[in-house]
Amino acid sequence: MVYLVYGEQFPLVSKRVKKLINSILKDGIDEFNYIRINAKETLVQDIAYECSLVPFMGNKVIRIDNPYFLDSSKERVSIEKEQDYQELIKYINNPNELVDVIFVLENKNVNKKNEIYKLIEKKGKVIFEEGLSLDTLSQTGRIYFLKKGVDIKEEALNLLLERTGDNVSLFIQEAEKLSLYSKEINVDDVKALVPIPLEQNAFSICDNLISGQTTSALKIYRDMLTLKEEPVRLIALLASQFRLYCQISYLYTIEKNNQEDIAALLKIHPYRVKLMCRNLIKITYYQLLNVIDSLFNLDLKIKSMEIEPSLGLELFIINFSDMKEKKK
Repeated sequence: MVYLVYGEQFPLVSKRVKKLINSILKDGIDEFNYIRINAKETLVQDIAYECSLVPFMGNKVIRIDNPYFLDSSKERVSIEKEQDYQELIKYINNPNELVDVIFVLENKNVNKKNEIYKLIEKKGKVIFEEGLSLDTLSQTGRIYFLKKGVDIKEEALNLLLERTGDNVSLFIQEAEKLSLYSKEINVDDVKALVPIPLEQNAFSICDNLISGQTTSALKIYRDMLTLKEEPVRLIALLASQFRLYCQISYLYTIEKNNQEDIAALLKIHPYRVKLMCRNLIKITYYQLLNVIDSLFNLDLKIKSMEIEPSLGLELFIINFSDMKEKKK
């Protein structure tokens, strides 16, 4: 059979592929019954030929990594001009019964209009590996540290999740680093060892602005400029953060939903909702709409070259308290 296994979080995709291979090759994996091919370096006609060969004994599994031609991003690969996709299409239409072929794509943006994708879906099996929810990742994180013999405080785990988001690979990487550092992890350890992502810096700027701490917001922004962060990218992140604040404000203060329901509805960590709800006593839903409108106008001015990006964003931060009160 021909399979396509894909998803955004590679550790989860890899785990699913290993489970699939073990279910096919029940007697174990060796050099005769398992072949791994990189599709960025091997022509599809050669892949089709390899798949058509009869194995020495029993079944054979061929794992094909990086099938870029199934990715919607249309990545440029040097061998593209030499590809003969018709040979692969012929094979999928008439596969070798003794060979299982597994295409493995580390991306959720598969091109479902692609002829090969449609054929795999019709003749074989497509498996989409969903990412873990933050709640599930939180539970998995506790188990991970428990197995490592590490005691991590609840607030420290929440901060770790806040800084890694739903990126499983990044979570594992940072959790491994923390577990090597100490057998008892607190918030200060996470602050010291786990870098603040750009998105978290954007959240901190929003948080400080809403709390009326303009000086602190400016310091974070200027530190980011020192680290060569692009103001235009930061504007987009700030707009995203304020939109999220706006959604939560509407659901919490106007619709009167509880925090758990909001977290489930917006698919974000309850701890993040809790932090943002605390700030909603300092800013109204309609003031948030004014802020989003100001960011939109700033973006237009930058694109029309009316103002320099770093100066424009600095003025936005300095004048925040006036902007949120602006009448539409």
